[in-house]
Amino acid sequence: MVPVVTTVDRTAEGSEEAAAIRANHRRAVRLCLLPGLVFGLVVGVVLSAAGLPVYLGAAAFVVLAAGVMVFLFQRAPGAVLRAVGARPSQEDDRPRLHNLVDGLCATMGLPQPAICVVDSPVPNAMAVGRDPRGATLVVTSALDHSLTLVELEGVLAHELVHIKRHDTVLAAVAVTTAVPLSLLVGLPRATTRIHSLIGSGREFAADQRAAAVVRYPPGIGSALASMLEAPDRSGPWPPGRGRTAALTRWLWIDPMVGTPSGVSMEGNLDDTRVRAAAQSLY
Repeated sequence: MVPVVTTVDRTAEGSEEAAAIRANHRRAVRLCLLPGLVFGLVVGVVLSAAGLPVYLGAAAFVVLAAGVMVFLFQRAPGAVLRAVGARPSQEDDRPRLHNLVDGLCATMGLPQPAICVVDSPVPNAMAVGRDPRGATLVVTSALDHSLTLVELEGVLAHELVHIKRHDTVLAAVAVTTAVPLSLLVGLPRATTRIHSLIGSGREFAADQRAAAVVRYPPGIGSALASMLEAPDRSGPWPPGRGRTAALTRWLWIDPMVGTPSGVSMEGNLDDTRVRAAAQSLY
C-alpha cells in the first residue's frame, strides 16, 4: 500500500505544480498585455484623429499592443537583474555555492540556472527568469560566507522552488510593469501591489516545498533566523538604484530587510519572522 500512496501523492503534487505554472504564465501575459493595450490605444486614437483610415489605427493598436507585450515579457528578467546590479558569479570564487546548486538541481530535475551576485552586506537571495532554462539565481555577496552549509542549501532550495514553479516569470513582470504605477501612487503602495500580484504567502509556501527537498529541513528555519540576526538589516534595501530596484522587495527570500522592528507581522505569512517560527517546528 505504501508505494500506491506515494504514487498518488506525487501525481497530485505534479498536477498542482503544473496548474501553478500555467497560472503564473497566464498572469504574466495579462500584466504585459495591459500596458501594451494602453500604448496601442493611444497611438491608434492619435492616428485616427490625424485623419488616417480607421483600419490603420486599428492595425497599429493590435501591432503595438502585441509588440509591447512580447517586449515586456522577454525583457523583464534582464531589467530586474540590471536594476539590482547583479553580475555573473564564477565557480572558482564560490565553489560551495555552485556545488550546492548543482546537487539541488539534480535532485529537483532542473537545469542549472545562471548564478549572479549582488554586492550587499545583507544575506539574501532571489530568482528571476521566463522559465527554468533561462532562469537566474541571484545571491548577495554576504549570503555565502554568513550561512552554514545546511542553511545555504535551504536558501538555494527555496529559490529553486520558485524557478521550478515558474514563479520567476510573474515576479519579474510584476516589478517592471509596476514602475509606471509607482509614479502615480508612490513606491510603498506599488510595492504592496506587487506582493498582491505575485501572491501573498509565496515565500512561506516556497519554504515548505524546499523543506521536502533538502537533506536537513531545519536548515531553512535556521537560515531565516540567521538572516534576522544579520547586523546590516536596518540599512538601505533593496540593493541597486532606481524604481525597478526599489520594487524588488517581495522577490527576495527575506523581504523584511529595512522595515522597522515594530511593524506588525499579523496576517503576513511572508514575514521572515513568521516563516522562521514556522520552520522551527521541523
